[in-house]
Amino acid sequence: MTDAVRGEVVVAAEIAAPGRFIVSARANHLVSDSRPAEGEAIHAGELLLAALASCALANIENRAAETGFAGVRVTATASHTRHEDDPTYYRRTLLEIGIEGAGDPDGWALVDNFVATCPIYNTVRRGSGIEVVLNGGTRPVAAGPASGGGHGDHEQ
Repeated sequence: MTDAVRGEVVVAAEIAAPGRFIVSARANHLVSDSRPAEGEAIHAGELLLAALASCALANIENRAAETGFAGVRVTATASHTRHEDDPTYYRRTLLEIGIEGAGDPDGWALVDNFVATCPIYNTVRRGSGIEVVLNGGTRPVAAGPASGGGHGDHEQ
């Protein structure tokens, strides 16, 4: 493996057994299974969702502390659905964020900061689109940018 360049993230993976992989990032290692192998370890698509949820939590928690909402409790649930006719991409990705300890206007401000700065979110958004829900509700239409579609020809 080569030395990482500033801003570059390097993750390596190797086959441990048929359908089972060891994924390494820095000094951290985890087991991943292929979806068809039906193993109990996390699958690649779930790793993508975990990255999205983790980025949301870290970003919102940090921004909340910076803006005087250090006591908020943040949860994130990410899901996706494969396209029925073309299983090579996800037709829909949904990120459900719960924020306790800040009202919806402040919650949406925290979400807006997340969507403006998270490379994982923006990569998914530009590819197939992504929907964000805060505290069980969608953003009021006039409220701003925390949703984003991908290519116009993809079903949302």
